[in-house]
Amino acid sequence: MTVLLPAPVSERATDLAGVRTDVVVRCDRNESAYPPLPAVVSALRDTAASAHRYPSFRPDGLRATIAEHTGVEAAHISVGAGATAVLSAILQDSAARARARGRTGPRIVTPAPTFEGFALLAEMIGLGIDTTPLFDDGRPDVGALAAAAGPDTAAVIVCSPHNPTGSVLSDAEIRELLTAVDPAIPVILDQAYVEYCRNAPDVRTLVDEYPNLIAVRSLSKAHGLAGLRVGYAIGSATSVGGARRHEVPFSITAGAEHAAPVALAASDELAGRVTAMRRERDRIADALRDSGHPALPSEANFVFVPGPDGIEFGRRLRDAGVVGREFAGHGHPLTVPDRAGTDRLIEAIRRAR
Repeated sequence: MTVLLPAPVSERATDLAGVRTDVVVRCDRNESAYPPLPAVVSALRDTAASAHRYPSFRPDGLRATIAEHTGVEAAHISVGAGATAVLSAILQDSAARARARGRTGPRIVTPAPTFEGFALLAEMIGLGIDTTPLFDDGRPDVGALAAAAGPDTAAVIVCSPHNPTGSVLSDAEIRELLTAVDPAIPVILDQAYVEYCRNAPDVRTLVDEYPNLIAVRSLSKAHGLAGLRVGYAIGSATSVGGARRHEVPFSITAGAEHAAPVALAASDELAGRVTAMRRERDRIADALRDSGHPALPSEANFVFVPGPDGIEFGRRLRDAGVVGREFAGHGHPLTVPDRAGTDRLIEAIRRAR
């Protein structure tokens, strides 16, 4: 089953004639470099013979497992087919609430650059977008976010660790944002990369204190289940209850229902993979600094070379066989591969310098 395998961190490129050229290192998707754990693969195999059966109409069993894992009640959890589906449900509810308050042109406020999915979802739902800048170290400016939130704001969305810079907001900064924003406006904290953080905020306490906070998480990143599509949100019963009304029936596959609890229970293995990723991330950061193109400090599974220099260097890396990403006018992030991929990436950094 191809779902068991992550996208490759390296592959052969071909020219227009189909002739194989240099090895390509894939550093453009922010995926885990490590395949699913053997126990997760086993759980998926166990579901293959019953693929003719529907999964649960609503994922209440998985919801209960996530609630136990996070230490909150099931009423405080929304589940969807990946964090993007969860975000869609939250934004649909946020837009409906804003329109119920008489706002005919509801909008979201978010930093730029950020996860491109926010703009795509906003367009699908009919939300406008107001953006705010980042600080030079890649952190979102929470003061600017709060100032940009106005009467037409349906939701404020911010990532921590931030996508695409890897920078994190402190507990104090998150509280500053929540204190400044109108409690009627949902504040969505995208924590897709939270497992990589050394000092993540205590979301349970924050949700208790600020009912408009909704934290969104994913099993696609550190847990390595990008192909299974499992995400969830933690929030107050009121805020999450609205999102749950937009959960799509049958959207969590039987494979995901069986594999996600196994992945969540594998805390020791997860810690080992996070440690391995950090080791390779440090090697890449050192190589970039030595090449004269330093990356911003990152608490995610990618590094970000900022500014026009980052964009230009990213293009040279592509010529050297590295497929990365480019955020026009902002910089160039690189996903951290496994050890062998990092070896090839570092060699390409040396050639592109």
